[in-house]
Amino acid sequence: MLRSLLFLIVLFTPMAFGASLSECRTLPNDSERLACYDALADAAEIPETESIEVETGPTHGASVKLEVPPVAGDYSQRQALEEATAELPFVMTPYRRNYLLPVTYNTELDESYLGELAPGELDATEVKFQISFKALLWGNPLGKRTNLWVGYTQENWWQLYNSEYSALFRETNYQPEAWLNYKSDWSLGGFTLSELRLGFNHESNGRAGDLSRSWNRIIAGAVVEKDDLAIEARTWYRIPEDEDSDENPSMWNYYGYGDLLATWRNGRHGYSVMLRNNLRSDGNKGAVQLDWTFPLSRRFRGYVQYFNGYGENLQDYDRRTQRIGVGVTLTDLL
Repeated sequence: MLRSLLFLIVLFTPMAFGASLSECRTLPNDSERLACYDALADAAEIPETESIEVETGPTHGASVKLEVPPVAGDYSQRQALEEATAELPFVMTPYRRNYLLPVTYNTELDESYLGELAPGELDATEVKFQISFKALLWGNPLGKRTNLWVGYTQENWWQLYNSEYSALFRETNYQPEAWLNYKSDWSLGGFTLSELRLGFNHESNGRAGDLSRSWNRIIAGAVVEKDDLAIEARTWYRIPEDEDSDENPSMWNYYGYGDLLATWRNGRHGYSVMLRNNLRSDGNKGAVQLDWTFPLSRRFRGYVQYFNGYGENLQDYDRRTQRIGVGVTLTDLL
């Protein structure tokens, strides 16, 4: 009876108090030593976590520690933190950037679609801002590596300085979507394939008549990363519409069939470049967007955005735009 009790004590003590291999090695009895090693082996099967310090401000002025699984780079760290806080009742998880550009200048403002407004009545200087958030709808629906998310992004072009026409909103794009994530840890050439994604995306401008624009897409994507660099590649398939009701049948000629987003964090500064092209030798169309973020305070980061090409918004999908804007962002990509 005493030997059985000692055996149980030896068996469960390593799991309760974290015995090490060196401590097991010092046990004089063979059965006790074996039981200690077995207990360590069982404990090793429990998924490991690590404590990471999360900056709560871009100036490194405040932080909080969370227990998350070991991650490959900055992108995976963000995903792990989002999952760790996704079900907190007072937390709204950011999706894309949430930003405000109080001053943007469009060098190629096209006014041919304004309806009742005549050319020359819009300002080339306007405000641009974006609201974007997501929520975890279902954790682990197809296994522990999967998550089902829903998200919403709203992008706005506001003629704030055009007092003659009551500072109208020139264009607003609404983009609800849902997608399934698969978290991967495959490595090749120093990069890690961190995420595969498949989802449904609807985008429209909420207008009627000749100014109405909308489309539905199935979007597949993948993210590879290495330390502070993340590259996301997406491809999409536009769900066909009836010819009579299709408001923009040639949209894919300007947006193409996918895009590429590379994001890099260098210390306190962040950089990203988005590339899009229809990959056609005849009638080639595309777009590039360059972003730079830098610290301003614990809560805000400075943001400079440059866009050149087609499809900055749905109304301008077939018109070339060149815009530069300066402002602040509440959330960054890494």
